[in-house]
Amino acid sequence: MVPRHGDIPVSPDPPVLQRVMGHPLAVDAVVAGFFAVASAVHVAGESPGWGHPSVWAALALALGATVPFALRRRHPLGVLAVITLSLAVATAAGLAYIPNPLPGVVLYTVAVTRDRRAAVAVLGLVEVALVAAAGAAFLAGYRRNDGTFAVLVAAAAWFVGDSVRARRSYMAGLAGQEADRQREEIERAHRSVAEERLRIARELHDVVAHSLSVIAVQSGVGRHVAATQPEEARKALAAVEATSRAALEELRGVLGSLRRAEDGAPALAPEPGVADLPQLVEQVRAAGVPVELDVRGDPAPLSRGQQLSIYRIVQEALTNVVKHAGPARARVTLEYRRDAVTVGVADDGPGTGRAGAGAPDGAGVAAVAPVPSSGRHGIVGMRERVETFGGKLVAGPGARGGFEVVASMPLHGVPG
Repeated sequence: MVPRHGDIPVSPDPPVLQRVMGHPLAVDAVVAGFFAVASAVHVAGESPGWGHPSVWAALALALGATVPFALRRRHPLGVLAVITLSLAVATAAGLAYIPNPLPGVVLYTVAVTRDRRAAVAVLGLVEVALVAAAGAAFLAGYRRNDGTFAVLVAAAAWFVGDSVRARRSYMAGLAGQEADRQREEIERAHRSVAEERLRIARELHDVVAHSLSVIAVQSGVGRHVAATQPEEARKALAAVEATSRAALEELRGVLGSLRRAEDGAPALAPEPGVADLPQLVEQVRAAGVPVELDVRGDPAPLSRGQQLSIYRIVQEALTNVVKHAGPARARVTLEYRRDAVTVGVADDGPGTGRAGAGAPDGAGVAAVAPVPSSGRHGIVGMRERVETFGGKLVAGPGARGGFEVVASMPLHGVPG
């Protein structure tokens, strides 16, 4: 239960140990003071008297081996050097102190905060100094303090510190990998959103531009013949109605894909494909543009994306014929080859005849002079669709007049 002061909840106090460990410098100072006092008391108890010079020398060495510990987090190398030197001199002189683990603790700090090569070098220097001091004491005949405790503690503390440093490095690497993975997922999500927006923009452009172009032409025809040829006007209005309904169905499909992305609902209508090209051609014919559909070769299996791309390319090209070519005839050629499928749309409307190559070899349509991408959404959208499948699109004035669009996509190794 959370304690309360009136109506205001009061946060519980953290454990005493946690509060104490929150002040590491103070903890180090207390530890250094404890060992300094203990060592001084031990020196006083072992000394012949305060008037003897060796007592003060022993006391100075005892303080040098303990007091600097308070700064071991800020200056670990300097503190370790002072403590090790003091202990080494005291050991070589045969002075007896209480067991002192402080060099090992400082060496642990060095092993944690320095790279392994530097930490090994420091360990080697400390061990050499302590072992040499113990050897000198042994040769001098001192048996009261051989330095074995300090040597063993230093080695053990270094091993623990190196293990802690390695684990921290490992955990930091895992955290870095996780951060990179999350960053890549975010970037991938942003790319997916951008690609989806482009796809929807292309779909809306293709649907709306084509349908409105046909509707505009048929409405104009109906308006001109309404008074003199009511039967033709009714046919034009029927074409407007059919085109409008088809456009609405395709728009529902696009909106259905948006809903599917949000809540998993299925699309309301299937995406158009190659099988829908005859119906598309009939719509354009109803707008007053004679169109022929020529399918060559043995039909090969195409992915849903390829079929949709072929349909949209033909739709956009025929829309441009309706809007820009004026009185013209158009021809749609779909050719299946061994390793590629090629679709071409050519018209004989008014245009500048320019010789030039640019269509894929064997496309089955006249060569066209390629033109660079412009800000027109139609050409740009067609080129993006083809390049998605590793194909190529060329659009420009035909060699015999009019305008031609040729797109070729490979049949193998393409995304579904």
